[in-house]
Amino acid sequence: MSKIKNLRKVLASITASALVIGGIGLNAAVGTENNTVLAAAAGDLNEDSSVNVADVVLLQQFLTKKATLSSSMSADMNRDRKVNIFDFIQLKRNVVDANQGTTEPTEPTEPTTTEPASTEPITTETTVTTSTVVTDPVEGDNTIVLADSGITFTGTGATLSADNKTITIAAPGTYIVTGEMTGGQIVVDVDKTAYVDGEVELSLEGMSLTNTADSPIYVASIDGECVISAKKNTENTVSDGTSYTNADEGEGAIYSCDDLKIKGKGTLNVNGNCGDGIVSKNDLKVFNSTLNVNAVDDGLRGKDSVKIGDADDTEFDNLIVTINTSAGDGIKSNATDEGNGVVTVNGGTVNINAYSDGIHAYQELNINGGSIDIETTESKDSGSSKGLKSGYTDDETGETLTGVVNVNGGYVNANTNDDCINSNGDINILGGQLELQTKAATSGYQGLHADNSVYLGKDGGAYEDFDLVIYNAYEGIEAMNIYQKSGATVVTSADDAYNVAGGADNSGSTGGWPGQGGGGATGSAGGELIISGGFSVISVQDGDHDGYDSNGTLSITGGIAITNGQEPFDCDGGVSYTGGVYIKNTGSGGMGGGGMMPGGGSTSMTESVNASCSVSAGTRVTLCDGSGNIIVSFIADKNVSSLIAGCTAYSGASFYTGGELSGSTYFQELDDTQLAAYGGTLTGGTAVSGSSGGTTNPWG
Repeated sequence: MSKIKNLRKVLASITASALVIGGIGLNAAVGTENNTVLAAAAGDLNEDSSVNVADVVLLQQFLTKKATLSSSMSADMNRDRKVNIFDFIQLKRNVVDANQGTTEPTEPTEPTTTEPASTEPITTETTVTTSTVVTDPVEGDNTIVLADSGITFTGTGATLSADNKTITIAAPGTYIVTGEMTGGQIVVDVDKTAYVDGEVELSLEGMSLTNTADSPIYVASIDGECVISAKKNTENTVSDGTSYTNADEGEGAIYSCDDLKIKGKGTLNVNGNCGDGIVSKNDLKVFNSTLNVNAVDDGLRGKDSVKIGDADDTEFDNLIVTINTSAGDGIKSNATDEGNGVVTVNGGTVNINAYSDGIHAYQELNINGGSIDIETTESKDSGSSKGLKSGYTDDETGETLTGVVNVNGGYVNANTNDDCINSNGDINILGGQLELQTKAATSGYQGLHADNSVYLGKDGGAYEDFDLVIYNAYEGIEAMNIYQKSGATVVTSADDAYNVAGGADNSGSTGGWPGQGGGGATGSAGGELIISGGFSVISVQDGDHDGYDSNGTLSITGGIAITNGQEPFDCDGGVSYTGGVYIKNTGSGGMGGGGMMPGGGSTSMTESVNASCSVSAGTRVTLCDGSGNIIVSFIADKNVSSLIAGCTAYSGASFYTGGELSGSTYFQELDDTQLAAYGGTLTGGTAVSGSSGGTTNPWG
């Protein structure tokens, strides 16, 4: 691509010197004999048996009366018996096309010209016109006024169709659009060789455009990007019909074959009644404006990428995106080539109500900022209705693209009819605030599901790195591996809260994670659950449900892990506790049903406190060290009859119920029913009697 772009720049510089700014039509009559066109090799002006940049230079000099041609017919590229700027443009296009995949072009040398062999004179007629074929961006006011009777255009750089229903913009510049029209179309078709890096801005200043037979705004070609700007204090609407196919054999109310940017401080309403709302086959950026999109299929689709919010901006008050879809995704990037298929949200307010997935990136999904609310409605049994999703599998070929979801900041609220966050690769929760819930708590509805690994926080991080609350799910967090390193996590689930190398999406007689034989196996399935930092408190339903469940290995080396349920911790492989704090607050005490103990791993864990109690749900439970300092304090989600803790770094630890916290820091405040805290002191609490010290098995 760089070779071709360099060639375009060479040709663009030639064009700039060939034409007078503002547009001059240069015509030369083509010699004929008995009304028969003279034979000539099209484009080979210097008769060297090759059509290249030197011929372009020679034609430029001929049109500007600086050279002559031995045969004018070789310059008549479109065979209209005239030699003019249109032949010049066609010749340039032919040279670029012929150079696809060739070596780097060089600046042309001055061509050698000869006097024409024909005795018939070649005359040049120079006429000043309002030609729209120019090589510099148009300047001044360019105004497009829409009306049902037809489009009116004032300025340069664009032409109207014979019926005044279509305006085609052929030169970079800013074009003001006003008025209302049904049956019209704005086309951007700018020659990429003549205008390298050229940009067109459509300044929407109170307009409405509907076209039921085509894409109302269609960008056919632009080397730089097309910018659609909704001006401040204006409302603008673009709507298509219910059945059509545009020139690119696609559908979209706003459809671009090249890069597209939406911005401005006004309002833009887009109604995609046939398929997608806004489409770019390259990069789609939404950097500003109040953007409302209603679409049958996808709301926003940028094949290579979609970016919401400029990463260089610090204020996003004017960026509000609302998307409603009746049969597709809210936002999608679906490129399969390496480095593309990326969706990034840097800021703004994004509200999505999608039939299918809220945001789907085939390869990479990044949440760096902003406030995102997602609701999905399609039944997971009939399709995919996830909140944030990355990865792709071709249903016909089985080819898979491995995706990744990165949450680095911002706020995400997802209420989904499927997994809230799903990746066929990794999920990285490194920052921000997340409130997640599934619409059902039956098999297959996960808060987070990754085919590979879920990373909660980073090494050496802090409790404040992120807040993750899963209010409702069948399984809270499910992956082949789970690594809790920092941040604060609260999970309420019907089945397992943390599930490693197992779960609803991979269970059954033929299911299972890689290395696992399927449901019911009691041996190690591979995978690991490692808690090395951060905070988590989880609550599961009574019965055969696990708090922290690993079908591989499980180890706690740091951080805080609090769980209730009949099976607070469950592990099929080796277990290890070497640091940090764990707490079991259970009603039935330990694992039931015999429990699956480690196969060959350690079963002996240090138990610092073991106390019998009778604590009602909703009561504050606090673990203090021997000096009365709070190690951790939390709210019991269920009635508790047993409190067990491992906290080897603290001496004389004891449990207390009730009381008031002083000088403590809450881990998170999104879920005000679970205001767990650390640090400070407790006043007015009631001590829970029990033993401390010893080495037993706290896993059951």
